[in-house]
Order: sequence, then structure tokens, then C-alpha cells
Amino acid sequence: MRHANKENLKFYKNKRVFVTGHTGFKGAWLCAMLHEMGADVTGYSLTPDKGCLFEKINGKEKVNSIIGDVQDYQSLKKAILDSQPEIVVHMAAQAIVKDCFDNPMFAYGTNVMGTVNLFESIRKCKSVKSVVVITTDKVYENKGDGAVYVETDPLGGIDPYSSSKTCMEYITDTYKRSYLQNEERMVGISTVRASNVLGGGDHIQSRLIPSILNAIATGKPVELRNPHQTRPWQSVLDALNGYLTIGRLMYDEPLKYSSQWNIGPTLDGIKDVLWVVNSMQEHYANAEYVVGETFDVKESKTLGLDISKSLMKLDWEPMLSCDKMLYNVVDFFKKQQNGESEADICSSQIKEFLEL
Repeated sequence: MRHANKENLKFYKNKRVFVTGHTGFKGAWLCAMLHEMGADVTGYSLTPDKGCLFEKINGKEKVNSIIGDVQDYQSLKKAILDSQPEIVVHMAAQAIVKDCFDNPMFAYGTNVMGTVNLFESIRKCKSVKSVVVITTDKVYENKGDGAVYVETDPLGGIDPYSSSKTCMEYITDTYKRSYLQNEERMVGISTVRASNVLGGGDHIQSRLIPSILNAIATGKPVELRNPHQTRPWQSVLDALNGYLTIGRLMYDEPLKYSSQWNIGPTLDGIKDVLWVVNSMQEHYANAEYVVGETFDVKESKTLGLDISKSLMKLDWEPMLSCDKMLYNVVDFFKKQQNGESEADICSSQIKEFLEL
């Protein structure tokens, strides 16, 4: 097995990294991982939710945390110019499908204009060498026919979340071609189409794992909107390792690695929602389920990613099996219930993953 995490561990030590959306679930895990790697991190995000993972791991002690909105161009530009980053990881987004459906203006304002503001700021900041823009597996034109999508498949979103994320793909490509890869300047720029990630500490109850764990803890059935909906499931640690690998490779060879990348599990990680519930029973307790009401937003029943390109061309591959991924989620929850600090649990799982 290749160990891209070892290369990332060496590369990111003392690197200046700017992370948007650092107070979100994946953002908090990324801050914790970069902290373990010894990176100099500046985060830019909205005020963290009360009781979120970033708050619980004392994220402000791990990064230079700036509270701001990516829709505020002047504030974002100042944060980037002040921190002079070498690598930018753009994760700030309206990420809840139903929230985007209920408030499309905010979804497009954050996801679309926030991305424009980021690239306008990067144009002014000559220190930036590598930009990783995180989108989603939902950018593909999904016909619900069970297809497993490759990077060259057509894009298209039927709801505000997937549509605004698709717009991010085009904005990124436009800024790359028009401004940031030419004779005057050569910046590595990629979009990463990420699968559903699972990890401990998620506090958004509308998402699958928190709803399962909360139901188990309270002795109630898990309410599933679409128990037979198929998705690619991946450990948050494998996903973040993929993002950091792309950022590292583009740093030295921007033209070779600037592209679109699927980062997800191997084909055995494409499972339905009910599989997640049943598998968690093996690590914890019985989790009965009931079928709840679906959202107004139409969600495709099937979705899968083909990660062949990433496996062939990147120094990366998923390292945690589906079983180990769910074990980590349940282990995190059990330790939380026993009073262990989230900062210690995160650190322990990251160190195991990085083989520290």
C-alpha cells in the first residue's frame, strides 16, 4: 500500500495553509490534521455553531481563526493578503441540501459568489501556489440509472445545492484559464468532487450518522428518509488526505496535476443507507429504523464515483475499509459518552491514520 500520508506529513510541516469553512465538520477535522502535521494554518469561516466539533476540539488553539463571510470580498481579501498562504483549501459552502433548497439565494451567494471572491483575492496574493476547491459528487448530471461517474461525464444539478456546486466547477476553470495559469503566473488549481464522508463529532442532526447515534443513545428508532438510497461512503480522514495530496502535488507541478478529481471510496464503499445502519449495529447496539418523510428537494436514488483516475495519477488511495471507518465513528461516540475530550479523540485517530 502507498502511504501518501507520509509524504503529506513531511510536505505540510511549516507550510502556510489558508482554509475556508474551517469551522464546519470537515473543516474542523482538517484543522486538527494540519495541526498534527505542523502546518501554519489560517482559517476563515462563519461563526461556529454552538456545540460543533471545531468548538469542542478547541480549534482556535490550533489555527489562526478568522470569523468572516466569503460573500464579504474585502474581508476575505484582507485575510488572505495578511496570511500570505502558499496553499488554499476552499471548503466554505452552504452544504446542507435542504437548507440550500429552502434558501437558494443564500446558497448561490455563498457557493457561487463566495468562490468568485476567493479567486479575486488569490489574484491579488502572489504567495499562493496551489488551490484546492472542494465541490461534491452531486455535480454530475445524475439520471438515477446506477451509473458510476468519471470526471469527464456531463455536469448538471437539478436542485440549488448541486447546481451551485456545479457553478463552482465552472468558476474555478474560468479563473484558472483566464488569470492564474499563464506566462506571468502559474498556480496549481483543481476541483475535488468528494463523496459522502463519515467521521466522529458531526453535530448536524439532519445528516445520517448523528441521527443514527442520537437515536441509539435515546433508544428510539432511526428515521431514514431513503433507506435504499445508494451513496459512496468514505472516511473523513481518507477524504482530507486526498485533498492534501492534490494540494501537495500541484505545488511543484501545477500543470500536471491541475484537473478535476473524484475522491471517494473504492467500489465496495458504494452502499445504501440501510447498510450503514445495519453495519453500525455490529459495533454498537441494535438500531431499528422507520421510514420518515422525504424532503421537498428531489434526491437521486443512486450515486457512485469512479476513482480510477485518482488511483492511477495521484499518490493516494483510500486506506480505511468501510468497517474501520464505521468503527472509528462509533469509537468516537463511545469515548465522548465516557467523557473523553473530543480534542484527544481526534488527535488519537489522526495519529493512528498518519502512523505517528
